[in-house]
Amino acid sequence: MAKAKKNDFSSKFRVNDEIRVIGNVRIVGEGIKSEVVPISKARKIAEDMELDLVELQGKSDVPIVRVCSYEKMIYELKKAAKKNKQPKPLKEIQLSVNIAKHDLETKVNNAKKFIEDGSRVRVTLSMKGRELARREDNKKSILEFIVMMDEVATPESAPKDEGNKTTVILKKKA
Repeated sequence: MAKAKKNDFSSKFRVNDEIRVIGNVRIVGEGIKSEVVPISKARKIAEDMELDLVELQGKSDVPIVRVCSYEKMIYELKKAAKKNKQPKPLKEIQLSVNIAKHDLETKVNNAKKFIEDGSRVRVTLSMKGRELARREDNKKSILEFIVMMDEVATPESAPKDEGNKTTVILKKKA
């Protein structure tokens, strides 16, 4: 049987002899019928199965304990926490210099949906040929897009010129 290792989950769970319960507990686990039993019987069941007894909820009237491998449970919790930390993907919206008002509004609505889902949005303004000569005048469509998104999102930085494109990344307002 494993001993409780000191890690970030050690304060959340008590294991085996650390469980300080007098009376009955609800025992759960894989292959175990969920029932209320005395703590001594729960310890005996865990010992017979060569697994650990982990206290999941100790502050209720009938504490809940689980018969499982403590290391495996901690590993799965860490894995789930790591998976939840991963950032949402970066979505991209492409604009053109002469975009119609209605098309711009449609793209703003799509970007708002992306932002509400937790993603960041990269807005790209592509310029071709003679449009590159009037780069500053052509940025008005991307600036108008940023203004329309103002209630939901903020730009991470000022729009950047990258060759024939101008890009800005928008993130959810705090």
